[in-house]
Amino acid sequence: MLETADTPSPVVALLGHAPFTTLVSNAGGGISRYGNIAINRWRVDATSDNYGQWCYLQDVRSGKVWSAGHQPVCADTLLYRVSLGADRVTFDRRDGNFETRTDILVVAGAAAESRRVVVSNLSDAEAVVELTSYQEVVLATILSDRGHRAFGNLFVQTEWLPEFRSLLAMRRPRAAMHQPLWCGHTIAVAAADGSISCETDRSIFLGRGRSSRNPVAMDKPGKLSGTVGAVLDPVLALRTRLIIPAGGKSQVVFSTFFAEDRIDAVSLAKRFSDPENAAAPFESSSADMPRVDFGVLAKNEAAYLNLAGILLYGSSAETHIARAASETKFSRADLLRTEITGEWPIFLAAIRTSDGLARIDDLLTMHRYWQVKGVASDLVILCEGTDAKHLREKIISMLDALGESITLDQSCGVFVLLADSLDSAQTTALKSVARVYMDCDRESLSDLASV
Repeated sequence: MLETADTPSPVVALLGHAPFTTLVSNAGGGISRYGNIAINRWRVDATSDNYGQWCYLQDVRSGKVWSAGHQPVCADTLLYRVSLGADRVTFDRRDGNFETRTDILVVAGAAAESRRVVVSNLSDAEAVVELTSYQEVVLATILSDRGHRAFGNLFVQTEWLPEFRSLLAMRRPRAAMHQPLWCGHTIAVAAADGSISCETDRSIFLGRGRSSRNPVAMDKPGKLSGTVGAVLDPVLALRTRLIIPAGGKSQVVFSTFFAEDRIDAVSLAKRFSDPENAAAPFESSSADMPRVDFGVLAKNEAAYLNLAGILLYGSSAETHIARAASETKFSRADLLRTEITGEWPIFLAAIRTSDGLARIDDLLTMHRYWQVKGVASDLVILCEGTDAKHLREKIISMLDALGESITLDQSCGVFVLLADSLDSAQTTALKSVARVYMDCDRESLSDLASV
């Protein structure tokens, strides 16, 4: 349990399992993806952490605006508490006379995630609160979006389904052999003052010179513009208004899903727009949630999550990052000569004796866990010393025993290298770009995670 969003580097939870996974940080940022397809836009930024799926709240009478998590409004709050669990994430905050609790989980048996927002009115007068969701649509790989964002946006088209209070987004295929990609965003609310409104044009929602911290859409309450179609910069935003009696509470459930085709998308929109269906997953206990069994103790899983945050965002602690001891100059070409692209975060581990093989086994289990949880990374194992060749053979045998669950010498896989086969520039390049470094003969995963 954390009571602040201000941590040295973001702390994350990894919800669901492949193909549909959701990453959530303690500030509220994160991403949902289906396989290698990102549903919403996300960038690794440990300083801002300002990409994700947002929920804005506004007290209509006072005009005060805050968000369900710390991001994106970053408003001062009387209380902020985050619980990052294996099956769900919970944000609690207090803003004036309002308490907001947000639960986030991946829905079992569906390529979907749901966010239940419960707003409590602690005052002795009736309150009117508007809730507005917002996320930027991608429906493409992260690398594609990072390299060709404006071009990629041109292939996304949005659609409004008023009967199901849902937005759909479809990425048109660029070639005849490809199929369209679909996602949707739905709101479920038992009682709302007026109809649900929507927006899918980012420029209209944010406004000129604005950002997600202070969008023009939150300047005044009321319905969103309802713009849909082939917009230049697609987003999914829904708004509803709640009338909360004195001392009472109301809840809204926002769901985001991936679909194989339009028929599947409409079916999911219908399902998650029903308040009872949308709320049902939140009534299940953690024991009812499907888990991927790795035979791992709970304390190891906590270490995997802590190290995932360090791997993705980096850390200010020097002990986590391999710093090149020499002043040897290197270039990207030196890294590429190791056959590692550097497109994905690198976890670098060094081993010199057979004593470190037990830690290698832990690393392979963690890497597989990350894969299932949607964390793409390269695990690079550097065999050093006089016994390096024998150690490499042992590690490859361990990989063979895991079957096809982990790939060898492929992107987002495991690379087992002999230190003697690398020149100084290649070694320096590896140690300089690695996000996390571990000496398997001296450190354990718990040691790294606790720093």
